[in-house]
Amino acid sequence: MSLKHKEDTKDIVKNEDVNSELENQDIKVKVTKKTLNSVSRRILLFENSVNFERMQSLAYTYTMIPVIKQLYKKKEDRKQALQRHLEFFNSNVSTASLITGVSVAMEEQKANGKPITDESINAVKSGLMGPASGIGDALFWGTFVPIVGGIAASMGQDGSIFAPIFHQVVRVGVYIAMIFMFVRFGYGQGMNLFQYAGHGAVKKITVGAKILAAIVIGGLVASLVHAQTGITFGSGESETTLQGVFDQILPNLLPLSIFGLLFYLLNKRKWSPILLILFVFLLGLGASYFNILTIGE
Repeated sequence: MSLKHKEDTKDIVKNEDVNSELENQDIKVKVTKKTLNSVSRRILLFENSVNFERMQSLAYTYTMIPVIKQLYKKKEDRKQALQRHLEFFNSNVSTASLITGVSVAMEEQKANGKPITDESINAVKSGLMGPASGIGDALFWGTFVPIVGGIAASMGQDGSIFAPIFHQVVRVGVYIAMIFMFVRFGYGQGMNLFQYAGHGAVKKITVGAKILAAIVIGGLVASLVHAQTGITFGSGESETTLQGVFDQILPNLLPLSIFGLLFYLLNKRKWSPILLILFVFLLGLGASYFNILTIGE
């Protein structure tokens, strides 16, 4: 074999090695399921770190640490990633997991060389905070929690010792499942989730959840507020009870009226829950003493 042929062969091998290295550099970094699960678990501690200046920013940054460690190997890149997530953030925890999933997707794209700036990542977070809060408050706290609480209260009234266990297992279980599911959904949708926020879907979901919550609360008032009036008119066979008149007008009118009064004091007059409880306690004592209110069956 000639010397020139040997040199050409070495050059070919060298070029193949270089091409192999370039191909390895082109391999995209992808967030693993293990990392996504780690992010979801950290969201469960979201409310453990809240400050008046930037609210949940430290908790959000803590949640993103597993992603940052996996995507960025250089110390400076990690520091920059941590710094951009320290901006102001405040949202409902259950649906904040959606935003976290979107941030994971954007960080992944940025780590793979896509032209995504720090400002764009924070802009998406800021844009989704409000819609996510509306959905989370309406669906979880405004609808699901009252339903589970009402079922548990009914079980407790029947003497079931499993009522508090049912309440905690179902409420916490669904809460955890929502977080894990929403992180994966947000990660899968990425920037598309930001588009949904402006298409009226959030408003429809929020309005629907509020209507459902109102129906549920109305049912709970009728079934759990047992109040009747003992006021009567006339005597003997002609005696008429005021409660009978109320029942002819609208069944459970008195419980509904009491609920309306408490809602007015809480929502319009801005009474605190403690003051409202004291008011109900005194109202019950006074009205029972004068036979204005009695316990219904």
